[in-house]
Amino acid sequence: MAMGNTSRVVLNDEMQKAKTVCAEYRTKIEGLVSTLGETVENLLKEDFTGAAATGFKNFYTNNVAKFFEAGSTFDSYLAMYDKEGEGLFDSIEKALVVGEGVDPALGENNNSIGQPADGGQTAN
Repeated sequence: MAMGNTSRVVLNDEMQKAKTVCAEYRTKIEGLVSTLGETVENLLKEDFTGAAATGFKNFYTNNVAKFFEAGSTFDSYLAMYDKEGEGLFDSIEKALVVGEGVDPALGENNNSIGQPADGGQTAN
């Protein structure tokens, strides 16, 4: 992010790139999970049967598949970043770009860090 000459924060190419990379990651994971599900299904249809197969299927269904399904643990983790309108990227954009941008007092506050409350000089 860069500051413009009016103290407004501008989303630069890096922020846009991060949003794109996150979306690409989500798509890639969804594809891999789909492939894994098909592989497990084919394994269980063909040569893997009996109690061990049933136990494996239950483990996969109740743990692995559930972890990756929409709205579950992994999806919620990714949503922290890219949930439309509510994820980290959109939150940063709303907080810094919408309306007045950065609070003009921010510069004053940053300059006064470490200074006495009365505005005098600190002892060296």
